Amino acid sequence: MLSLQLRQQRSARASKLTVDHGIKTFGFARPRLCPTRRGATKQALAPTEREGVSYDALWDAFANKVQGEWEGVTVTFNAEGSVQPLPERFVPGAYREWGVELYDWQSQSSCLVTQGPGTVRSLRNIFKRLMPTVGCEADAIAYVEEAEDVWKADGGSPVKPVTPSGGYIAAPAKLAGKAKVEVCLAAPASQTRLRATLTLMQHWESKQWQVTFVDLSRETYDGPFNGGVELSGCAGGGKPFAKEPVTSSEQLSGHWTATDVYRYSKSSDTTGRLELQLATEQGSAASVASVEGSTTILLPLGAWVSCAAAGSEVRIVVGALRGDSERDIAVCSFVEGCISELVLATEVKQV
Repeated sequence: MLSLQLRQQRSARASKLTVDHGIKTFGFARPRLCPTRRGATKQALAPTEREGVSYDALWDAFANKVQGEWEGVTVTFNAEGSVQPLPERFVPGAYREWGVELYDWQSQSSCLVTQGPGTVRSLRNIFKRLMPTVGCEADAIAYVEEAEDVWKADGGSPVKPVTPSGGYIAAPAKLAGKAKVEVCLAAPASQTRLRATLTLMQHWESKQWQVTFVDLSRETYDGPFNGGVELSGCAGGGKPFAKEPVTSSEQLSGHWTATDVYRYSKSSDTTGRLELQLATEQGSAASVASVEGSTTILLPLGAWVSCAAAGSEVRIVVGALRGDSERDIAVCSFVEGCISELVLATEVKQV
């Protein structure tokens, strides 16, 4: 069980310990009252450049896009898609007295990539949820923090499922207990992204795996990595979205084809680690994200999550629309409780 503790503004050493050991803390930091958004000139591989590109080049493009400070808003939804209020212990007394429920966390992600010859690839995310205040979060100097390697449960595979746009999937090598699957959908040439962290548990009676909660974060790039030493303040985070309209089933219907696919499959050797399938699947490939026969959770921001479990197979799809005719997709497939295949793709709707 991760500990919850009070601490003053961290020293550099304390910050490193937080990242390395994945502890969860309640802390204080200096708010940034008037943030100036810093632009980024990060380059991603174009789809036409994929063929013949090594995984090292793909990883470098991913690292350049994902590393840095991201500010956003985070909302939790249950298995029915109902938005969940913030825990009462984090809500100021004045709001409780007025009967006001809060649903949106102002949040901040500090992403640090490790890579290089002889180095295990990793992505460490220092994720903060800022404590709500009566007034402006610029006055808030407290936060809840979680710091960990997103791939800590993948069994140590040297190949991580990523895209050059900064998208990724972090799934456990084996489903057990309360499992977590994290998906980041990032569009090319964009400074925004959606992150969805899914909590999976087995149904008490059928023993089939199902999604019980979804933490959805809309985040915007805010500059180079600095360990999150400054909080975003009231001008940061972005617009709350908990009460925005959810995606409709009609928006997901129709004939979709994959235009750019990154497919990672379990290797056939004794290691069972992931391998990137370099053969391109562009232009005419069938959709990788059918939701037929699955339980679908419709969410705001054009997002949705579906889970289909039959026999020994579990298939999870996380998607987000980009306009009316384009969408980003992530698919996680498990067989007999073990990861089998992970797919990240862009799809277009045929008219």
